[in-house]
Amino acid sequence: MNIKVENVTVILLAGGTGNRFGSKTSKQLININNETLVEFCIKNLKEKINKIKILIVSNSKDFNSIKEIATKHNLLDPIIGGKNRHESVYRGLVSLKQSPPKFVFVHDSARPFVSRKVINDLLNEANKNSTCVIPVLPLSDSLRTVNKNEITKVESRKNKFLVQTPQLCNYKKLLIAHDNTTQIYDDESSLLMSTGSKITTVEGDPRILKITYENDFKLLKPYLTNNIKYITMIGNGFDIHRFDLKKDNIKNFVTLGGINIPNTNSLIGHSDADVLLHAITDSILGVVNEGDIGELFPPSDLKWKNSDSTTFLIHASKLLNKKNGKINNIDAVIVCEKPKISDYSDLMKKNIAGILNINPKRISIKGKTSESIGFIGRQEGIAAMVNTSIRMIDDILDD
Repeated sequence: MNIKVENVTVILLAGGTGNRFGSKTSKQLININNETLVEFCIKNLKEKINKIKILIVSNSKDFNSIKEIATKHNLLDPIIGGKNRHESVYRGLVSLKQSPPKFVFVHDSARPFVSRKVINDLLNEANKNSTCVIPVLPLSDSLRTVNKNEITKVESRKNKFLVQTPQLCNYKKLLIAHDNTTQIYDDESSLLMSTGSKITTVEGDPRILKITYENDFKLLKPYLTNNIKYITMIGNGFDIHRFDLKKDNIKNFVTLGGINIPNTNSLIGHSDADVLLHAITDSILGVVNEGDIGELFPPSDLKWKNSDSTTFLIHASKLLNKKNGKINNIDAVIVCEKPKISDYSDLMKKNIAGILNINPKRISIKGKTSESIGFIGRQEGIAAMVNTSIRMIDDILDD
């Protein structure tokens, strides 16, 4: 048998309430670096099993949140589970009847970390005609039976193992086993074992720890945060505006970097014509792939008439923060014959740094002339060019 990914579906159990965790928030919705635990689990599964189909089984309380997450990550439509794990798995199996897979991975969302080796080992073992394959870990501590704080029996740890998920099961056999039992089982392997099916094992991974109590989360958090991959992305921005050369021009300044700088002629624009803030804004929008100023704040919309361009930069900054981006540096060039940029560059840096909540030392602003050549050389306008380097979480998966 050769199990293909298109014949496998993950049933991701996310029905926990967080009672033992001691939180009002369900543990699958706990936040790690602005991402829920279940989302971390989803991304981990998608990274390890390319193009895998995932069905989330939720509790009713969190269903709306889970539905949004499923839509965001292009998953199967989630369902509401039962009163316990056994019922939730069964409902997941039934919901897949119309387009049944050959195998299912049944996995706990409270185990956010999944190793590629364990996944590959499970698939390889299942190819040997196993009905169910599970990851296990040998016990490293001594084992005792305790009753009312008193040890009543010393147990041998020989041949005893801890059971983990995901458990890889034959879909049809697991569904039949559920249909034919009224007993509640702790997991899929114990149910299938009760039918006489052969259950085999592969070596698990200590990092596939189930988060049940708060201390479990503390133990696992270093693995979760260290597993995040970062990439550096570069955004480019450019803007140009012409001077108002009319003699009746009442403005005697230009706005650059949010600073009003004395100048004989002002710049013409739908907003305040701040070429520097416009270019920086576009460079950030380019990194987060959210269009450009013209799309978000069109000149055809009177709402933005004479707007302070700080508004545009704040919007771009919020989009960046939402995607956990961090600005490494901003390198800007303002091209004009006048005013003299070096006289105001420090003020502009300080203002921009305040808007973006970064250190002014991460911002470079240089002034260049065009040696009296062309549109700018004739003192008809000002242009700005910006490169912004940003550290982003690499959540773009290969197709």
